[in-house]
Amino acid sequence: MKKILIIILFISGTLAYSQNSFRVYHFNAKEGAESAIAALADEYWGDAKFKSGGVQIERIGIGDNEWSHRVVVFGQVGNLGREDGDVEKNEWPLFLERFNNYVEEWGTSAAGRFISYQGGAPKDFPYIQLYTFRPTNASAFQKAHDKMASQLKKIMGDRPIVFGNFDIGGEGASHWVAVGHSNFGDLMKIKVEFGKFEKQWDEYFRARGPVNDVSNFIVEVLKTYGGI
Repeated sequence: MKKILIIILFISGTLAYSQNSFRVYHFNAKEGAESAIAALADEYWGDAKFKSGGVQIERIGIGDNEWSHRVVVFGQVGNLGREDGDVEKNEWPLFLERFNNYVEEWGTSAAGRFISYQGGAPKDFPYIQLYTFRPTNASAFQKAHDKMASQLKKIMGDRPIVFGNFDIGGEGASHWVAVGHSNFGDLMKIKVEFGKFEKQWDEYFRARGPVNDVSNFIVEVLKTYGGI
């Protein structure tokens, strides 16, 4: 009975995430402004009540993403944002004006959906490697991805492996994969473990078909408000 309950909870969490959409906004923070941005976000979103999902602020680290930070708004398709009446209408423009005081430049933005999700919440594994790309056959890629994610479960544990798409933007990419870790050391440890699955990786690369890689970079989750 306990195993059945765990399976039900896992499936429920996966479905909740896979029905989610997101909007992401890149920006370059002014030098030394990260703490001030975090404090301002706490003030505005700290006790927020969301219709679904929530908001994350992320620092961009190693890789080929040119921006310093991202704001990600996520939630159920067609049901993002704060609950009606949770915030006064004039509070958002005032918050944005204050936020802009710490922003050097706003960058690219995009929107899309979560397609499949395995594992725990990003806030619990905040060191995330992101791959963006354009597969030749999206259906074949998803099937190969889901099979490989399932095979890696024994070493990934609750670390999230997520597959999604871009409906708007993406800078040439149509899809993305995100893999969560505790920190850089944890990421490198998992990379070593991945190397033990040579046969499975060979099958994965054959089954997914050709892929045009666009970017590969790390984000660190600084703040999360809300949840699934």
